[in-house]
Amino acid sequence: MNARSKKKDKRSAAPRRESAGKREANKERTRQQILKAALDLFSTKGFFQTATREISRKAGIAEGTLFNYFETKEDLALYFFEQEIANLITWFSGQKRLEKADLPEKLFAIVHRHLERISPYEDFIGAVYLRALRPVSKLSPLSLESQELNVRYLRFIRNILAEAESKEEIPRVGDAGAYVFAIFHLAMISYWLHDTSRHKEQTLALLDRSLQMARSILRSHGGWEW
Repeated sequence: MNARSKKKDKRSAAPRRESAGKREANKERTRQQILKAALDLFSTKGFFQTATREISRKAGIAEGTLFNYFETKEDLALYFFEQEIANLITWFSGQKRLEKADLPEKLFAIVHRHLERISPYEDFIGAVYLRALRPVSKLSPLSLESQELNVRYLRFIRNILAEAESKEEIPRVGDAGAYVFAIFHLAMISYWLHDTSRHKEQTLALLDRSLQMARSILRSHGGWEW
């Protein structure tokens, strides 16, 4: 192949790459469009009562197109949580005020921010939690789909704990520390769902006390070996 042919091939390849990127961007916009329509319906009709044809109609797409993006409403819920985790990580990385904060304050801010983000969809979150109790559900903590979603979150928390370890704020807790906090985070969401206090004040108070107590216990006992 001569030099002129190679240049021609490179020129012809560039539009294809651009076209592929544009297609993916369009797909992501459609996913977001579907998710927004679904969340609106979940908020008014409920997760279980909303039919896929209603979601597709509100999103302005054919029902068959909807299934090309999300096979079930559970897949939609997983995408919602994936987006929330991504937003949470991006938000935290931009919080300069938290850079010098102590560990309980950082972890409090993460959970608090998450609760604020999901508060408009409280009924939907409650329905998802019920669905997650089914072992065969993709939303179950034991499902591979949920496990894949959790990995990014666990790494995010592990990095924060590792920084606290390096500053000797807490003893070394390893990967287990991230898993324990993830379980605690889920427990706080469950408590939040049942909290009837004004502005969920009981949840925030419990969150603060629990984090301060956990750090004190870790410090006094030197880690997991009690």
